[in-house]
Amino acid sequence: MADFYPQDVISEVKALNDIVDVVGGYVKLSARAGNHFGICPFHNEKTPSFSVNKDKQIFYCFGCGAGGNVISFIKRIENMDFPDALKLLADRVHFNLPEKGTSPQAKIQAAERETAAKLNKIAARFYHENLYAENTAAIQARKYLEERGVKPALARRFGLGLSPDGWTGILTAFPEIAPKDFETAGLVKSKDARFYDRFRNRLMFPIIDTRSRVIGFGGRVMGDDDGAKYLNSPETALFKKSECLYGLNLAKKARAQEIIVVEGYMDVLTMHQHGFSNTVGVLGTAMRGSHARLIKNAGAHTVILILDSDEAGIRAALRAIPVLIKEEIKVKILQLPDAKDPDEYLSRFGAAKFSVLLKEAKSHISFQVGLERGKFDLETTDGRVGFTKECAKILATLTSAIETDAYVGEISKATSISATAIHKEIEKITGENRAKSEFSYSPRRVVQKKAGEDAGLKNAKKGLLYLLFTEPEALAALKRTDISVKEEMGEDGFSKLLDFALTNAVNAPSDVFDFFHSDSDQQLIAEIFAETKEYPTKAAVEKALNDMVKKIKLSWLNSRMENEKSDLNAVKSIHLQIKSINSLNISLHDG
Repeated sequence: MADFYPQDVISEVKALNDIVDVVGGYVKLSARAGNHFGICPFHNEKTPSFSVNKDKQIFYCFGCGAGGNVISFIKRIENMDFPDALKLLADRVHFNLPEKGTSPQAKIQAAERETAAKLNKIAARFYHENLYAENTAAIQARKYLEERGVKPALARRFGLGLSPDGWTGILTAFPEIAPKDFETAGLVKSKDARFYDRFRNRLMFPIIDTRSRVIGFGGRVMGDDDGAKYLNSPETALFKKSECLYGLNLAKKARAQEIIVVEGYMDVLTMHQHGFSNTVGVLGTAMRGSHARLIKNAGAHTVILILDSDEAGIRAALRAIPVLIKEEIKVKILQLPDAKDPDEYLSRFGAAKFSVLLKEAKSHISFQVGLERGKFDLETTDGRVGFTKECAKILATLTSAIETDAYVGEISKATSISATAIHKEIEKITGENRAKSEFSYSPRRVVQKKAGEDAGLKNAKKGLLYLLFTEPEALAALKRTDISVKEEMGEDGFSKLLDFALTNAVNAPSDVFDFFHSDSDQQLIAEIFAETKEYPTKAAVEKALNDMVKKIKLSWLNSRMENEKSDLNAVKSIHLQIKSINSLNISLHDG
């Protein structure tokens, strides 16, 4: 059951497990028309009717009706219950689940995450407004951004701010908020029972996750403070700097196949300012598996690493390569000439030259081989042998025979050592490690679609629920009226889903599945979200809302009339109700 764990924990596990990647481990998928399709693992078929939608993070089979989110898929394919499926997915991404049940510790952690998200949002707005205040510190901060090439529109896009130059700036601004809560969010510190601001006179960089939550901050000192130049939020229940990437919330919207990874906040800003909106930054930590999974879940298949050109930057790149490769992400390395970082390069040479450099980024193999070549004297036999052996270790990480052969040819040409000998050295290193484990699955019970209901009426019911789940204004409009369609929605889960839509706020279609566990309910939810309906204007939303409510109510009344046709008083009453339905109007505008 979902109530074993807080919903935010469930959502985090799902966010780290992209459904296309997970399903792709069991089913061979091919991209088509915005979705991914494959042979359904839950019933026998020859033509692919099993679809996986990356944007909605759901699957649906148009053949047998099986559907759900990534947890639902694991439940079915592995024949598991909800907690075990969640644990499998959590283990897949090395996510530590809290103890099962509503333990005091789980409650505390969930409350702390909620508090931190709420107060970080308040703080981000406070810092942003302070950046545009008419005082000396704010004017100097805006001048600094101008000199660094950060235009006001970009500053607003990233929500940049300025923390006051004082010990109690945020505490004084919000006296109604308990200082201890600010401390929980990492915004203040305490000593000897006294609280004071953690960030003082710093340019503030809100760190926003892909769920649009402000999870933490980075702060660059603006004055003569002897503290660190950059200061990040401390680890909190919400913020783990090794599990987030600065700018990913914006880079994900670019829907690029490549993600550019840089080191600093200003590097990210400068890259976005010059049009490279698929750029993210690591927060002073080494690249980890959690970073790689975030990138992969954003839809990118390739990473271009642009780390500082010094020795530390090279070491960071070498550490990042195997981490990214493990997640099956293609890696390229770009070393900038005549500049220490992207910020400096773009400021000096501009975006056009930078675009040319990006196209020349080396594969991680070429980068590593190049580093090894500098360590050996290829004029000597020992040097050629040593270089070739090191290259064989690098090439042993490749899974493509074509790619391996191409690099072997280059190394053979450079060393005069035969390609056959190099291939044998690679095979010796890889041994049996090249063999890949494969997932297996067994067919599950096919969920049969129910028949008998008027198709137009059923589509109206599904359409109304889709509208209520995806268009907040439609939901609010229906809730404002005294119009009820619960009875008219009938059975088969429609009424339950209507109640849920009217009483629960959900962030994404995939979240709805977490609250309904029967196959029939999940099939219905999947049917509702399987097709994307576009409503380009508020007027279109309003018309759709009214049309579907009328269709549902009129069908129900007509059915009642058929049943009551022998009772003239009942027929007369129903006629009056039908007349009132025809004039029904639900407005999106309050009042």
